[in-house]
Amino acid sequence: MFSGCDKACCVRSSGVRDAPVIDVEDARVRLARRFGPEVAGWCAGLPALADDLAGRWGLRLGQAWPRGGTSVVLPCESGDGELLVLKLTPELKIAVDEATALDAWMACRQVVMVRDADLDHGALLLERVLPGTRLADEPDQWPLEDVVPVLSGLWQQPSLLCAGSGLPELRERAEFVFEMTRRRLDRNPAVAARVPPDMVEGSANLARALAGEGPVRLLHGDLHPGNVLRGGHGLVAIDPRPCLGDPAFDAVDWVLAGGGGERAVQQRIDWLAGRVDGLDPDRAWAWCQAMAVVLAVALLAGRGDDPAGEAMLTLARAAAEGS
Repeated sequence: MFSGCDKACCVRSSGVRDAPVIDVEDARVRLARRFGPEVAGWCAGLPALADDLAGRWGLRLGQAWPRGGTSVVLPCESGDGELLVLKLTPELKIAVDEATALDAWMACRQVVMVRDADLDHGALLLERVLPGTRLADEPDQWPLEDVVPVLSGLWQQPSLLCAGSGLPELRERAEFVFEMTRRRLDRNPAVAARVPPDMVEGSANLARALAGEGPVRLLHGDLHPGNVLRGGHGLVAIDPRPCLGDPAFDAVDWVLAGGGGERAVQQRIDWLAGRVDGLDPDRAWAWCQAMAVVLAVALLAGRGDDPAGEAMLTLARAAAEGS
């Protein structure tokens, strides 16, 4: 069914052709940062899993994209020529939550659509967004007005407020984000030397308080320029980490991305709040203060002299001093 070499593994795609699709070692290294070394066993079984799904769904698989910290993503093509994406994750709850939210957003063209799923194996078959350029990869700063339809489309969909939805509350999502920030600081001593622990804990406390109050909507939960693609009908959000809570949480990356000080951020918040129903400008500013340290650590860990990271760190310091 499949053959292997030193790193890359090959599977037979739908019995049509052999295609190298998964670099198992690359997947192991990437996913171990999130799931720990025990993910190696799951990664070793990826070629067989991909082969089985390709056969059942009639897919021709392409080379897996070498990015992402929670999943392995492969471009593929259906038997009738539709371009799709096969997404596999070792944590079944991630796939279940994503499928639940995407089903709720089915009528929203600003969110990627599900074509099929095997949730017992953490597999989602998604439409492929074309041209599919990530906003984070564009050479120029995207206009803030481009994001208005995405936020409006997400928040206009029915909220899954019943306990049976299985989706986490925003409080859980915020706790997870700050825990990942602490881990990132542990791995980056140079950044940790610039970010006092009390700044992180103070911001986490503010986020915890904000998450415990305010309006409740179905949120994307990880809505940043790396998770929004250019599509033929506008921007399309991908890779949600859905949760239930204050919609202002989803707006943070967009109003902070332009940089500048407090005045510039608040101007962008006011502009966006005037165009997106449900965005409370005061709560959006409070969430920006709480999350600035998270963005600062992520950016500075990626590049120590990142200008946007420096701006976020300055905002985080100001928020800590004013608390």
